[in-house]
Amino acid sequence: MLLEAVVAAFVASQICYFVVSCGLVGLFARRPLNVVDERTLGRVLEESRTDSAAGPQQMRAAGDQHLAAKLTPTVDGQYLAAEPTPPVEDGPGPDCRLPATAQRRIHVLVPVSGSRGEALEETLASIARQSYPVGRISVSVISGSGEPAVAELTDAIEAGRASGLQVVPVETDGEARAADQTATERARSDYVESRTEAATVADAFATLSFADDDVVTVVNSGTRLPVDAFELAVAGLEEYDIVQAKRTAGNVDDGLLPLLESAGCAIRSDLLFANSNAGPYRLLEEGYFLTGSVLADLERWRRDDATGSMALDVAAFRRGYTLGVLNRYVRSRCPTSVDEWVHEKRRQVSEPYRRLRAPNWSAFDRLRFVTGTSLPHLLAITNVIGIPVGLVVVLATAIGWLSLSGPLITLVACNAVVWAYYSVRSARAARQAVALENRWARLRYSLLSNPFTQALYTTLWAVPLALAFRDAVSGDESSVSGTPTE
Repeated sequence: MLLEAVVAAFVASQICYFVVSCGLVGLFARRPLNVVDERTLGRVLEESRTDSAAGPQQMRAAGDQHLAAKLTPTVDGQYLAAEPTPPVEDGPGPDCRLPATAQRRIHVLVPVSGSRGEALEETLASIARQSYPVGRISVSVISGSGEPAVAELTDAIEAGRASGLQVVPVETDGEARAADQTATERARSDYVESRTEAATVADAFATLSFADDDVVTVVNSGTRLPVDAFELAVAGLEEYDIVQAKRTAGNVDDGLLPLLESAGCAIRSDLLFANSNAGPYRLLEEGYFLTGSVLADLERWRRDDATGSMALDVAAFRRGYTLGVLNRYVRSRCPTSVDEWVHEKRRQVSEPYRRLRAPNWSAFDRLRFVTGTSLPHLLAITNVIGIPVGLVVVLATAIGWLSLSGPLITLVACNAVVWAYYSVRSARAARQAVALENRWARLRYSLLSNPFTQALYTTLWAVPLALAFRDAVSGDESSVSGTPTE
């Protein structure tokens, strides 16, 4: 009787795995059409040239030596950039490849709630190492009213200024703004926004002013950036209204959990966000770039429209703004303890589903959004049953207690093939996302981050998913209203 129950659970889990496999195959087959990389930079440079017949020699004369070396002629005589290579982790970066006419001022908003000075200093140093001209970058260190950590960040701010950055501390008063909101506005709000988005975009935008053509981005304290992230993002904004970078964990030397998070986060960015060009799309909590005019339009529309307070990405999709995905990974801090990790992921898995309450989405939009979001979550839940019963079935089959039918073997084989290919794609994404110093570091990373440990890491997501489900049933909003650490 027990063995029959195990077999039934095994069959059910394999069916769930097959559903996930079909979704993954759909993502594998899609070719992202909104990639922002060095080819985008090549197109911007091509458009900026006064002489359309100019070749690489004239590009070099204009100061674009680095890019000219990467350009390859197409059949129509134009020049496009070759396939991008992973950027180096540390700078100083190369000279900016964008012509001066295409360079814009970049305003970087860095929220620091609960941050340590070391984390902020690391982020400011990463911004200063950008290949983008430092004179065109201004940094606003955003803190809430009465935030006790601000006084502890003075040394980090001075270090950022010493590197040539214009760094200004800005104190926002979100509580006062919320108090001014009328009861009608609060009643029509569709859901509570994450505090990162509200504090850095809404509160800071109410405090700061940006020119229409300026670029605004959010980088959390403790995050590091590839050296060419800014110049590629600015190039991408020539073609798209919003540019979103991919993300991974950057503190892989701090323990096994950040190491596994780096590969898991990289493949999710590579598959889910890179395939979101048709929308509805999700902006991550940092690493997105948009112009002052787009931000002003979205903030004004979110305040004045009858839809109430909706997330920035939902508002952008509803307004018809296009999204480009930057083929670079920002490296944020991953919690090193399981308790902190579960708390952070509990909020992260709760917040996306609340977007489904956004008004005027079609049924197809909701289905497409929840499908992309739910695939890794369904995989985590299935692993809770699928891994233990799978081990029992393998053992029982090996000693002759069970004999699997042909259709079931076929189903298992299909799932195994997709899992193997997913593991290959995950390893490739991790190699592009994580900068490792030497061969020993790469070997250690490969040994610790393998398909089996990644399966266990995916299973761990079932814990925050269960807690988030409990929050949804009980109506507890606390898990989505706190400021995240990542």
